[in-house]
Amino acid sequence: MSLEETSYEPYKRYLLEIAYDGGNYSGWQIQPHCLAVQEVIQKILTKMYAGQPIHLIGSSRTDAGVHAQRFAAGYLTPARPDIPADKILRAVNRQLPGDIKLRTVREVPLEFHARHDALGKAYTYVLNLGAPSPFADRYSWVPYHRMDPEKIRAAAQVLTGTHDYSSFVVERSMIDEAVRTIYRIDVETIGQFCCCTFVGNGFLYKMIRCLMGTLEAAGSGKFTPEDVRSILEARDRTVAPETAPPQGLFLMKVFYTEAERASFRLEGLPFCF
Repeated sequence: MSLEETSYEPYKRYLLEIAYDGGNYSGWQIQPHCLAVQEVIQKILTKMYAGQPIHLIGSSRTDAGVHAQRFAAGYLTPARPDIPADKILRAVNRQLPGDIKLRTVREVPLEFHARHDALGKAYTYVLNLGAPSPFADRYSWVPYHRMDPEKIRAAAQVLTGTHDYSSFVVERSMIDEAVRTIYRIDVETIGQFCCCTFVGNGFLYKMIRCLMGTLEAAGSGKFTPEDVRSILEARDRTVAPETAPPQGLFLMKVFYTEAERASFRLEGLPFCF
């Protein structure tokens, strides 16, 4: 694979893991007339490399209001200045706002690609089964109806495996292929919160939020697991419930090895670590 174009001779490639609160941003990817996480980090890196324009390649996109614990993005460095990875971590974090921080910085091969080399991702969606809160509501969804986590768990099992997820994607006409594999969906209760963690080889535009709209309906008793199966097999977005809101969704981890993917487990509430 050829390297992306730069205004300088590429010297190294660094891979960043990035945590951010998406509430104040239009998402990861730079867009006109609004502020994106990518733009904030690129400006700092460009300044550190003496004005040489740094371009980050993200592992995917996240929508406005969606959060991340370990979003992955890579970039090619120039030979001068040659800044060690540990200094990048410390110096960038000092300059970033409080709602964006680098978790890790490491060197990877020049040919590495943050998106194409990813073997999968984990996302967690947080439902607040208790009272609304001015603090928790920024990072969770208070469902419309009373939830039964066991009903959510039973419906989630229907959605795992390799399927055409056309019923759970926004703007289906914009993609060529809707077949994806979800290896597992873990449903865990932590205090008053229900966390649904999706581990898969890739996810379509707003797919997790579309799936959560259906799981919320199943959790309320509106849909049985067989109803959910019928929605999946219909391959028709119009037969599924509405899309869940963005604030409960966290991109937890991007996997670059099979071992990472197999061993991933939720460590706690995504907004508490």
